[in-house]
Amino acid sequence: MRVRQALPVAVVAVVLAPSFAAAQGGTRETGWDFGVDAIFQFSKDINFEGGSKLSIDDDVGLGLTFGYRFNSKFELQFGIDWNSIDYHGTLQSASFPGVSASISGDMETFSPKVNAVWNFRDGPVTPYVSGGIGWAFVDTNIPTGQVQVGCWWDPWYGQICTPYQPTKSADAFTYQLGAGVRWDFGEYSTARFSYEKVWTDFSKATSTPGFDQLKVGFAWRY
Repeated sequence: MRVRQALPVAVVAVVLAPSFAAAQGGTRETGWDFGVDAIFQFSKDINFEGGSKLSIDDDVGLGLTFGYRFNSKFELQFGIDWNSIDYHGTLQSASFPGVSASISGDMETFSPKVNAVWNFRDGPVTPYVSGGIGWAFVDTNIPTGQVQVGCWWDPWYGQICTPYQPTKSADAFTYQLGAGVRWDFGEYSTARFSYEKVWTDFSKATSTPGFDQLKVGFAWRY
């Protein structure tokens, strides 16, 4: 299932989850958090070596998180962000100056990361800041070879063969900074709203592009 198809379900869960718990202050003693985030990423233009350019549209995605609370203020958070983003751009010819070609498509990104989080207050409602590192795995969906057929044995249907086509993929180091507000309500529930800036170190880009993200999330405390 594509991210944009699954997102409405996640957004409804995030928005309605607080209504199913008592709106009272919780505690953040030592323990674990498990959560889900709805992610809105703003559009971004990226310049590459040789004069090629890429415009990435704003789009939505999903994030899964789990973290360990050392105390009420400090926690270490692990997460995976996943989205599918439309893009269009211009490829500059390396052989003929002034000659270019237009491209468009969609790329899927899968980004494991780790964040250190500092909550400013002990109470159930607190602002917080975060910072960390990660790694982005990108599938551009640009074909790099001919369509091939792969077969395997299904335990119910027997041999199944389906076509597939190899595509161009890339990976890059990322780092991020964020700020937000956390509300611990009920005995085990948490709502979160945050802004995060994510820099991705694409090797062929002329600079390190920074992506702006807004996140709305819900987590369970254990």
